[in-house]
Amino acid sequence: MLQNTLQKVRHHVRNPLLASVVTCIAASSLFLSSSVLAQEGAAPQKMALNHVWSRLADKNGELGSIESVEFSPDSEYIVSGSKYDYTVRMFRVSDGFEMWKVNVGQEIERVAWTADSKRVVSVSEDFFMRVFDAKSGELLEEIKQEAGMDGLTLSNNGKLMATGAESQDEDNKISYAPATLYSTEDWSEVLKVDHGATINDVDFSSDDQFFITAGHPFIKVWNTKTGELIDTFETFGQGNFGREYDGFVSARINDDDSYLAAGTGSGNLYVFRVKDDGKLKHVKTINRTGRKIETVTWTADGRYILQAGHSPVVTFFSLDAILTEGIQSRFVPTALEVPLTDNLEYMEFNREGTLFATAQQDGTIQLFTFMSDNPMINQLRHKMVKEVQSEVK
Repeated sequence: MLQNTLQKVRHHVRNPLLASVVTCIAASSLFLSSSVLAQEGAAPQKMALNHVWSRLADKNGELGSIESVEFSPDSEYIVSGSKYDYTVRMFRVSDGFEMWKVNVGQEIERVAWTADSKRVVSVSEDFFMRVFDAKSGELLEEIKQEAGMDGLTLSNNGKLMATGAESQDEDNKISYAPATLYSTEDWSEVLKVDHGATINDVDFSSDDQFFITAGHPFIKVWNTKTGELIDTFETFGQGNFGREYDGFVSARINDDDSYLAAGTGSGNLYVFRVKDDGKLKHVKTINRTGRKIETVTWTADGRYILQAGHSPVVTFFSLDAILTEGIQSRFVPTALEVPLTDNLEYMEFNREGTLFATAQQDGTIQLFTFMSDNPMINQLRHKMVKEVQSEVK
């Protein structure tokens, strides 16, 4: 229906330039109308982030900053890493109570959990990856790296922890910058590949067959078992990389491995189709603010991409709108915009996609509940509970 309507618009508007503008406006309007059609005739539900609590996680407040927050796999706790008071802190999700804190002496770039929720991992500017007991904060492992690290993530099967290093060239030119995979069983090194520039983010496919590294002008896709380079995307725009570039800061694959979203220093949100062999096909580039995108993520159902950074707002884009033929990049509508108290460094959904946490430059972490636009959410949850109860019987 949408495509037929757009064809009619193009047919009746003779001026090519005017037709293009009118088509984009029409497509945006039609998409917004069609996207709220309820499933099975139910009334549409408004999507929202509802604030629950805020906690100071960097004692310097505005002069500090939180670089990372992560939910435990069981959604019981949130761990944070701070920029200027150098602390890893553990908070209880239910009430925001601070369970413990540990000072590591240097800026913490990223924190993560192991799959069993028993250990917390941090990477920092002092070249160390540290492993802590999640219950007590006791330091269990301290592994020296070749450089400071910006990227850290756990594989979906929980067996590997990936780190992404900073470039070792002080002039920020292309140089050695490894991504390293470690076994979470004994923290031995499993694999190392060279991204060729500072790695700001690392992410695994859902089946862990490949992983991506993102940073400076590159996104690279690697085979997890062999370290073979599968694909490279390189972009140029504004920057000081020796050549002009548009540097990637954050990148995330959606849960079914079909699309990749990546944000850059100049405010570009890139969307790629991920092919079955791991190769990337660029779909669309959106820029709303011209400001740095520090963090991107997906809703659990893969229907929305979120971006945030040097603009105190979390912006949602519908993947369907991005993929709709006839909607040019500059006319892709925003599905939701949520104001924040300050710019963001990082954001994260819990595993179920029902809770949302932010790491902010004002030194706070904040917790929200996510209200989806699915009008059948309660019915679906009821069905899931009944299935579990039936299995118990």
